[in-house]
Amino acid sequence: MRRLRNNDSRTEQEAAILKAAAEEVSLVGVGRASMDVIARQAGVSRSTLYRRFPSRDALITELGRQTFDFAMARLQTVGIESGAKEAAVAAFCEGLRLLTSEPVMRRFLRLDGDLSAMAGMYDEAEEFLQSASAGMARALRAAGATMPDADLLAVCELHIRLATSMAQVRTSVLDVRDDDAVRAYAQTHLAPLVW
Repeated sequence: MRRLRNNDSRTEQEAAILKAAAEEVSLVGVGRASMDVIARQAGVSRSTLYRRFPSRDALITELGRQTFDFAMARLQTVGIESGAKEAAVAAFCEGLRLLTSEPVMRRFLRLDGDLSAMAGMYDEAEEFLQSASAGMARALRAAGATMPDADLLAVCELHIRLATSMAQVRTSVLDVRDDDAVRAYAQTHLAPLVW
C-alpha cells in the first residue's frame, strides 16, 4: 500500500521519519534498515529524508538517542521513596523489562551480528552506558545512597551491564521473563551492593 505524500511541517516530518525508522529497525534490525523503506513509510521523498537526516548514521544515531531518552524517562518513574536498595532493585527490574520487551532497544542491543555496525555503534554504546550509569547513580543518591560517588557509579554500571547481558544471553540462573524471579534475584544479589 502506497502512503500519501507527507507535506507536514519539518517537525512533523522528522517525527514521521523517526517512527518509520523505529518500525523498520524493529522488523529487520539496525544493519539492514532501508532508507528507501523508511522514506516510503514516512510518506516523504528520499531527498526530504536526507534533508531532515543527512545520512543513515545520523538517522540511526537520532533513533538511538530517542530510544535512550524513552528508557531514561521510564526509569525516572521508578520510586525512590523506599530507599536506595529498593530503588536499585526497582531500577534493575525496569531496566531488564525494557531491554527484553522494547523491540527497538532489543535490535540496538543485538546489532544483527553485523560487525561493521557494531564497530560504528561502539561509541554510542559506551555513551549509553556512561549516561545510564550516571542517571541511575543520581536516582540512587536521591533515594538515600551514602556510598562514595565512584563506588556508586561502579555499582550502577555493573547493574546495567548485567541487565544488558541477561537480556542478550539466556541463562539457567534466571528467567528474565519472570518479574517475581527478577525482583528476588536483584534483592538477593544486587541490592546488597548499594549502601
